[in-house]
Amino acid sequence: MSQHVDEITTAEWEEKVTGAVGPVVVDFFSTECPPCEALAPRLEQVAAQYAGRVHVYKMFRQGNRDKAAELGVMGSPTLVFFQGGEEVGGRMTGGAIRPADIRRQLDQLLGVAAPAA
Repeated sequence: MSQHVDEITTAEWEEKVTGAVGPVVVDFFSTECPPCEALAPRLEQVAAQYAGRVHVYKMFRQGNRDKAAELGVMGSPTLVFFQGGEEVGGRMTGGAIRPADIRRQLDQLLGVAAPAA
């Protein structure tokens, strides 16, 4: 897929997400989805910044309908965050997902203090 973001399927879920050590982000995406296409380079950039500390995956929503339905993922793009195999934090959906918001969520999962205002 890319250098820092791998595409996974339902068959890999247990190994890659449930069994992962450390935080995991899964981007449920669709084809012919302009917001998904806009998010891809931003997610790659964030994944590069957190390489070695966070696992970042993409999952084709239509090709993995059972997993998407099990998690209640109804639209694309949808970012879902996991820690210890459990969903944590808030989901991010739609075309207005900003890298700063993704980083904020990841920093919380990693226990990194936010910079003083």
